[in-house]
This record gives sequence, C-alpha cells and structure tokens, in this order.
Amino acid sequence: MNDTERLDWLEGQQGSALVSDDDKHWAVVTDGIQNVPSNSPEDISSSFWIGKEDWCGSVREAIDRGMKENRS
Repeated sequence: MNDTERLDWLEGQQGSALVSDDDKHWAVVTDGIQNVPSNSPEDISSSFWIGKEDWCGSVREAIDRGMKENRS
C-alpha cells in the first residue's frame, strides 16, 4: 500500500479523524462527539474516545489500522 492510497482512504472517511496525542502516537478515530456546524467551514469543538490499543507509532500504521478496522 502506498501513501496516496492511504490518504485517499482517509479523505473518504466522513466522520473520521487522524489524532495525535502529542507524544508521538497516532490514531484514526470515529467514536466521539462534536457540535454540528451550520455553515462549513466554521469553528467546532470535538472530543474523541480512543482506546489504548488504538494508538499507533506512526501515521501510516494508524491509517492501516483504521482501514483494517473499517473492513470488519
């Protein structure tokens, strides 16, 4: 899998986010809440639930995990 395929997949995931914990860990998440924008784009506030097993050591690894989980 190349990076273009990874980014194309991530871009197509409505409601998903690539998140960093500011300590070199990454996750692709879908479980969370946010206010609903009335006019896009606008400021929003988001909160996500990320299980410890979902954190990965790289962006690529996080996207690959997200792709795998999404296929299940």
